[in-house]
Amino acid sequence: EDQFRFVYKRLSGPGSIVAQVLSVENTHPEAKAGVMIRGSLDLNAPFAAVVVTPSLGCHFQTRLVLGTDVTTDNSVATPEQNAIKAPYWIKMERDAADNFNGYTSSDGVHWTPMAWNPQTITMFPEVYVGMVLTSRNASVLCKARFSDVQVHGSVLSGNWTNEAFGVAMP
Repeated sequence: EDQFRFVYKRLSGPGSIVAQVLSVENTHPEAKAGVMIRGSLDLNAPFAAVVVTPSLGCHFQTRLVLGTDVTTDNSVATPEQNAIKAPYWIKMERDAADNFNGYTSSDGVHWTPMAWNPQTITMFPEVYVGMVLTSRNASVLCKARFSDVQVHGSVLSGNWTNEAFGVAMP
């Protein structure tokens, strides 16, 4: 079951989110901070995300169908991708055919496509796009810092909404 903090806006149709992950606390080797496009606010909803971990690199993660397990690009991740640490730029794009592509960048200008591109995930036209953070340890608070967050496409809500998924969190 999903357990994370999500700060999001609503998006209609194709679009993308770009952010620089400045830091993510090492509360667990699989703690992660990143960008996500999510089909709904239901627990276990389909999603695509690019996340940065404290010690295991940067990864593309998905849930293709409501209620199924999360999958990750571990089997195809490059050594360069596995070496990424914050601060680093990440991007998730969705096209009109529900193809999701993840990217990384050391400078926010020159982007490297992730090896797992594209992942096709059927979602409604209206989705949720934002920043995600999990400690991977329900008893420990994890902090991350982001900068230069940009959402491109038909944004339906101007303000960011902050929501906890799963267990109660401070």
